[in-house]
Amino acid sequence: MEGEIRSFIKAWAIVSASLTYCYFISSRIPKGKFRLLSILPIISIFTFLPLCLSSFFLQFYFGPNIGWLANFKLILFAFGKDDTLSINPSTSLLHFIVAVAFPVRIKPNSSQRIQNKETPSTASTKQDSKLNIIFVINVLIWAVMVQAYANNIVFKQETLFMKPIVAQFLYSARMLFGTQVMFVLQAALAEPLIRQETEPQFNEPYLSTSLQDFWGKRWNRTVNSLLKYTIFQPTKSLLTPIFGKRWTIHLAILATFVVSGLMHELMHFYVGRQWPTWEVMWFFVIHGVCLAIELEVKKKALKHGWRLHWMISLPLTVGFVVVTGIWLCYTELINFGADIREVEEYVAFINYVKNTLHDLGAFTKTTS
Repeated sequence: MEGEIRSFIKAWAIVSASLTYCYFISSRIPKGKFRLLSILPIISIFTFLPLCLSSFFLQFYFGPNIGWLANFKLILFAFGKDDTLSINPSTSLLHFIVAVAFPVRIKPNSSQRIQNKETPSTASTKQDSKLNIIFVINVLIWAVMVQAYANNIVFKQETLFMKPIVAQFLYSARMLFGTQVMFVLQAALAEPLIRQETEPQFNEPYLSTSLQDFWGKRWNRTVNSLLKYTIFQPTKSLLTPIFGKRWTIHLAILATFVVSGLMHELMHFYVGRQWPTWEVMWFFVIHGVCLAIELEVKKKALKHGWRLHWMISLPLTVGFVVVTGIWLCYTELINFGADIREVEEYVAFINYVKNTLHDLGAFTKTTS
């Protein structure tokens, strides 16, 4: 445990030093290909840096932040496409590092209430309360599922949770809730550091009434924004003169999902260190194709005044996401033994904290 903590600190030191170089050196180079060339060594370092870690938790949650999201943000920074990363007199080094290294999206032209000493509106207060309640529910569900796995590992209980299909369902759900929890916690850490508000990453994805609604508005909006500006819009601009606006939209959607699939396969490689089996890629390809078909069907339906009621579209959408996610998205991780490794690390961390507190208490009694 202590060795992994030291490795994590070293990794963050490398990230901080690399982004300091980008802040002081790359930012002075004109936007475009020359600034991109200056950043390419950093992108290479960030791609391989998660391989220095052995903890599942750090590989799965730290790896994407640096190996994927930070790299995409640096590409936008190279071409001046992200105003929240622009270097100006009001942008501090800490702000730049946090904005790049954390999986957050800063609200444009929005200062933190702490800085401006503003009183939050009633609507904003209600929204914050709602988000807090949702966060607590996510934490509770995630904790219950972790505890169920922990009981099986520690006490070797032969329960329903050991059944492959049930374990796969519970692990998929646990990862969905755990991902939301980790993103919210990182945003909560980032906001006091940069003294600016960040946009909520998730917007009640369980209320999605279509794939367009789920992927475009509700699920992981930070990643959605990065893919939009790094993949979707450039592909659309490049292919529109060739294929026309209608078909280019679908090609750009498919390209975006393919890149997202590749990045998720990279995440799984960080964890398993094995050649991918491409289940995750197929998950995103299927969703990209289905989303393109959905847009065409909705366009035709709206012309005739047809609209599917939300009581039908909601369970169909959520059910499709859940079923395909269980089938394709997390099978690879289970085959890697990641579900067991994760819980073992939680148990080890809890025991480490208990032992540390016990030793601290014993030392305090001795010195007093």
